[in-house]
Amino acid sequence: MSEEQQFQAKQVHLPGMAGLGRNVGFGCNKVFAAALLQSLAVSQPVIGLILGLEGLLGILLNPLTGYISDRTRKTGFRRKVYLLICFPMAAITWLVFCQTHDLVVSLVALCLFYVFQQGSISPYQAWMPGLIPQRFWGLASGYLNLWWQTGNLVAFLVIPLVWGLSHTGAYVFTAVLIATCGMITVIGVPEQGSVAVNEEQHDRPIVRPSYRPLFRGNLILYYIAQTLAWLSFESIASFFTLYIVHSVHGSLMDSALAMSLYTFMGMVAAVFVGKAYRRFAPRHLLVTSFGLFGILALSGLWVHSLLLVFMLVGVEGIFWAATLTVSYALATDLLRETTRDEAQENDLRGGLYGLNNVVQSIGLLVAAPLAGYVIHASGGEYKDMFIVSGVSSLVAIVFVLLIRSKAVPEQMTEDLQA
Repeated sequence: MSEEQQFQAKQVHLPGMAGLGRNVGFGCNKVFAAALLQSLAVSQPVIGLILGLEGLLGILLNPLTGYISDRTRKTGFRRKVYLLICFPMAAITWLVFCQTHDLVVSLVALCLFYVFQQGSISPYQAWMPGLIPQRFWGLASGYLNLWWQTGNLVAFLVIPLVWGLSHTGAYVFTAVLIATCGMITVIGVPEQGSVAVNEEQHDRPIVRPSYRPLFRGNLILYYIAQTLAWLSFESIASFFTLYIVHSVHGSLMDSALAMSLYTFMGMVAAVFVGKAYRRFAPRHLLVTSFGLFGILALSGLWVHSLLLVFMLVGVEGIFWAATLTVSYALATDLLRETTRDEAQENDLRGGLYGLNNVVQSIGLLVAAPLAGYVIHASGGEYKDMFIVSGVSSLVAIVFVLLIRSKAVPEQMTEDLQA
């Protein structure tokens, strides 16, 4: 077995299972939550407020759990424990939310589901780079995003098909996937990231890390670009079904199939982009993916047939996956360049991904109201959501170009050494 094959088997696929499970929950919330709340006679404005709690809790919990995780030294309690607690509890609260017919119990269960979904993600993402040698970060990001996108595909396509046969079966299947995938990672992956640091610092006084490096030039530019990226994505995702139904006269199933195609194309692209990460400058890859995503989004203003929508969505899935894959690896590269100290970097990863998830949550909070205002101002033209998406993505290019990363492609490094 080659070194790359060993790396894939031992260090990516098992950690990727937790991301698959988490995204199953994330996607099923988008598919089922609003309809289930509506069945309990909750008004549309209140449904919007309740669903918005996911973003609000993300803003609060992601930096908090990342901060606490960075300051915990005991192996197994630094990163892994968050998955051990949050994934089974997310599964239980999701099942309670779906099966109860009491409004109060339903609302409490959904809010707790959001708490457990958001509570694990920053420690989980911070755990990954400690498991993987730096030379494999780009490749690992590709495979991790492959599994995360697989979770989306299951939520958007497989579980709705199960739901058509049995509502209860679909809800139970979702809960089992969330809990099982999380436990595969917990049981199968040792928490190696903090062990090395603990051994090195065993005889040294513990120095609490400062988060100042996270607020320096390149990382600030990175966060702004990420905020715009999620604004671009969520402005389409929030109104995509209504766009399909009212603008191109499709059905709810057409919307589900289009999102499944989007996700499938992203799954394929993630692996190839991950392999390309060390062969091309990451900043150039990110500029390309932002630019093409934005241009294609704006082209949606002139799309009037369902077939063209499917074609557009399929290609957009490629560039969105490229954005996610490059961004996850680039964040750690920028942190390493900022700190220049592996032990300090390991102590800041929770905060790094905590802030990264905060900007994603900001995108969740801002995108729908902003796109909704633009749609309303144009007289109810849902296609105008593409204006918000395209402009946001193209503006993000400016901030990516301002990043002055010292990272160079792997092939260029080899040429210089030769």
